[in-house]
Amino acid sequence: MNIVIAAGGTGGHIFPALSVALELGKQCDDLSLLWIGTSRNREKELCEKNNISITILDVRGIKRKLSFSSLLAIRDFIGAFSRMNSMFRKNRPDAVAAFGGYVCAPVLAAARQNKIPYFLQEQNSVPGLVNRIFSSKAESSFLGYPLSGKYKLKGKCEITGTPIRTVENSFDTFEYPQHFDKTKVTVFICGGSQGAASMNECLIPPMKKMVSKGTQLLWQTGSFSYKKIVKQFSEYTNSFIFETIDDMYPYYAVSNIVICRSGASTLNEIAYFGLPCIMIPLPWAAENHQWMNAAHVQNAGWGIRVAQDKNCGAGVEKTLNSLLADKKYYENMSRKALDNSPEGAAAVIAEKILEQLQSKRN
Repeated sequence: MNIVIAAGGTGGHIFPALSVALELGKQCDDLSLLWIGTSRNREKELCEKNNISITILDVRGIKRKLSFSSLLAIRDFIGAFSRMNSMFRKNRPDAVAAFGGYVCAPVLAAARQNKIPYFLQEQNSVPGLVNRIFSSKAESSFLGYPLSGKYKLKGKCEITGTPIRTVENSFDTFEYPQHFDKTKVTVFICGGSQGAASMNECLIPPMKKMVSKGTQLLWQTGSFSYKKIVKQFSEYTNSFIFETIDDMYPYYAVSNIVICRSGASTLNEIAYFGLPCIMIPLPWAAENHQWMNAAHVQNAGWGIRVAQDKNCGAGVEKTLNSLLADKKYYENMSRKALDNSPEGAAAVIAEKILEQLQSKRN
């Protein structure tokens, strides 16, 4: 079985794709995988680590209005499509599994041109442009959440949850920073793989109050805010500031509450660890999809959405105090987070892909 994985750009696309790729390897004894991604993120490193072949495409996102950069993006798409079309004619894969992002567009266009079956995975409540364009001919579209808003996907859709990496490790032997106390109430702030500078600004005043009262703080800032936040919290020995964190899981494992954006992969990882969350959706996310993701989590009962506005810091502080003061409220949210864990999503998607391809062969 020869399967192409198409994913790139952000961790929100890459890590679900990797989870399914690894699960396909578990479920299929005779499997050949090829990852098609970009040079702008960690795809190459992750593929090398997991012995997956990778092909890099030089493409970029196309802006919705005409500009010089849009013309360059169109040029890059045409070149990438031609390259993929030639590759698929010479070495026809059994299927393509695409996980979103602009790198998927030329791969899916070539798959459609060559009548190669393809599958889509949509992480967000509002489907992305590439998935909307190609959904009508997909074998299946696997959804992380029920779709919200005006945009829908055509063809067969099924809600599986967004794939995440699962672990059996309790992280008992993990080397946390010096003086970190695993017995203390800990708040973990993470803005996604790139950090979140504007969110960080809102959180400095309320978090100073929290740490001064004894709450332990973990904060992944991203590069832009790192030096400022280190300086702001330098006097507090119960605050631990990181520019980036390669693996969030050990830090989720020792946290009590997460404050975050509302990208789908982050939310699903948090649910896996049974953590209540306070979500500050990225205000300029495409089609406002983070606001919709956060609405789904809030309605499910394990997260609270706070708008990024002038009252953001006060809203976060009030919500944090409510969660920490009411044990039953906190425990109920934690149970609901676990109820919404997508722990089996990768296995389900891999199984459905292999079943559908085997039925075509038969």
